[in-house]
Amino acid sequence: MTYERSAVQILDPAPAIWTPGSIRELETLESLVDRLFPQGVASNMDWRAMKLKNYIDNAEGKVNESLGHVCSQLQLSLSDRQARRLFKESLGISMKDYARKRRLVVAAKQLQNTDEPIKVIATDAGYHTKDGFRKAFYEMFRLTPVEFRRLWQRRHVAA
Repeated sequence: MTYERSAVQILDPAPAIWTPGSIRELETLESLVDRLFPQGVASNMDWRAMKLKNYIDNAEGKVNESLGHVCSQLQLSLSDRQARRLFKESLGISMKDYARKRRLVVAAKQLQNTDEPIKVIATDAGYHTKDGFRKAFYEMFRLTPVEFRRLWQRRHVAA
């Protein structure tokens, strides 16, 4: 199954991205997003899974409607279960995990580009507590939100 190999490449960023020397090689957060969500997987993706992925991307991971409603809105003629299975088979990750990682990427952009308090960014990303956000952010980026913000601020000052 070729999609399993690409799934690891899509969303297993910690070992490859956040090594001490490689963080300095990232020019922008967009290059990080490219590493987390490579476009090469799209060619193997079912068109319905692509529509669901685009919907999640456009909503920045904040999908508040039921999956059944989203499928009907996108005219996919899929049940909730079929949509979940198709998405996971195509991308190698569940929709829930994909949306969570997408929200964390959006939060990382906010940390990079704004001075909003981390608690506000955590709430925007769908987390009820700063600690829950910190844990999820650390699991994905191997840096706390504070460390991430400081790193990008230093890069901006140095440039």
